[in-house]
Amino acid sequence: MQPETRKRTRSEQARINGAKSRGPKTPRGAERSKTASIKHGLYTQNPSLLATVDENAFELLRQQYQSVWNPANSYIADKVDDLVAIRWELNRLREVRRQYMARLFNDVQAIHPEAAAETSVVTETEIQANLRDQPLDRFDLRIRRCHLEISRAERDILRVDRYFSASGPSQISLKTNEVEPEQNPIVWAEDTFDIALDPHQADVLTAQAPLTVLNAARYSGKTTTLALRALFESIQDPNKHIACLSPNGALLNKVKELAAIGGYQLNNIAARQTKDTTLILVDDAADINNVPAFTPGAQIILAGTPKGAAGYFYSQWHNPDAVKIKAPAAACDTIPDGIAEHAKKLAELAYKQEFECEFLDAPQPRCSLLPLTQ
Repeated sequence: MQPETRKRTRSEQARINGAKSRGPKTPRGAERSKTASIKHGLYTQNPSLLATVDENAFELLRQQYQSVWNPANSYIADKVDDLVAIRWELNRLREVRRQYMARLFNDVQAIHPEAAAETSVVTETEIQANLRDQPLDRFDLRIRRCHLEISRAERDILRVDRYFSASGPSQISLKTNEVEPEQNPIVWAEDTFDIALDPHQADVLTAQAPLTVLNAARYSGKTTTLALRALFESIQDPNKHIACLSPNGALLNKVKELAAIGGYQLNNIAARQTKDTTLILVDDAADINNVPAFTPGAQIILAGTPKGAAGYFYSQWHNPDAVKIKAPAAACDTIPDGIAEHAKKLAELAYKQEFECEFLDAPQPRCSLLPLTQ
């Protein structure tokens, strides 16, 4: 009768397997194994920059930034270092994106050696890049975010430097969400709320014409854009009277939401007009049935999605004195991906009205796609 064999524990088996190992057999494997015992985070035994980072180049960039900004103290110097880190990340993203496109270009050229011109290969490369799980969108989003962070960091350094340069702390505030005189509203909106505006949103924020009409696709951020304009104008001039008109008060509620996020106080913004109103913002203007009586001399911005070839919104879209901004879905990155996918399943006429911004003789019912993506 043979003796009963005991089952080895996991650690015992690991030691036996480890004794059989002879280590990495290639130079690349040996190089990779050198960092196998290095931990990350708070418990690292050998902290260093990633292997993809050129420490000398990073230090050179840091010295250049410190020399240009010439920080007056260590507090500002730390903020300059933060700016250097963001700039380094942006440069790295650009280089990785370039290498990705170069590799894809070579792959496409190998598959289509008969291509008559290099431009056709470039076009096919861009098409393939956008078909592969949208990596370009992810690159571009991160690059755009780095630009926003750089802009925020630079303004923060300037604000802090002015603070320390003043004779007393009471002469200047370090509050980061204060709007500086003559500040660009687009920069302010993107920096304060960490968003990237579409062209139609930027146009509304900077519109100066007496009458501006925004004809935009559904879910393209019309309410948010008008709310940003109202809030910015109020911060620039607290005495300015602004009317935010919309069904059920949705526009004013959006203004209050953004003000709470940014830490701002609302000044003379209401859901009605007065004799002192100088700026009138109208959301869902296609739902206006009669010709409204606006305060004489006030600047007016109408925003809506077509709802038939008739009515006040339609007439103002064809007003020769109005500045017109059209934003179909194809030009709106603000429309969520889930909404865009469901929109393609709409009937042809409904899609033309809701997402291609066309005024149809027979108005289509409003679609509601948002619950489908939640």
